[in-house]
Amino acid sequence: MSDIDPPDDIPTEVLQILEESEDPQLREIIHYAQQLLRDHPSLTEAVEAREGEDLVRINDHGAYTTVIVERPDETGEARGPFSYRVKWEPNIDDDGGSYKWHYLGRVVEDTET
Repeated sequence: MSDIDPPDDIPTEVLQILEESEDPQLREIIHYAQQLLRDHPSLTEAVEAREGEDLVRINDHGAYTTVIVERPDETGEARGPFSYRVKWEPNIDDDGGSYKWHYLGRVVEDTET
């Protein structure tokens, strides 16, 4: 058993297999995972502005991405900026999926800094 704290979102079965693997197997797993990463664009590259919104900032956090948007056709508080957490969610029945936008709230700018 390793003293390293694993990420919370990795299934227990995968953690067990990784911890029981020898160094050559781990190297092959890393190589395979890197190929999978290259096969899919990073979420930061894949996120596109939705209709009526402009992307202000995108921050990659690994498993999810935070996106700040503004609505240029709106005025006042309806203009934004607004923060969302965007995450790829695969379909259960097939290989597809979609990006899910979860509203986090209005972004309040710090005027003192």
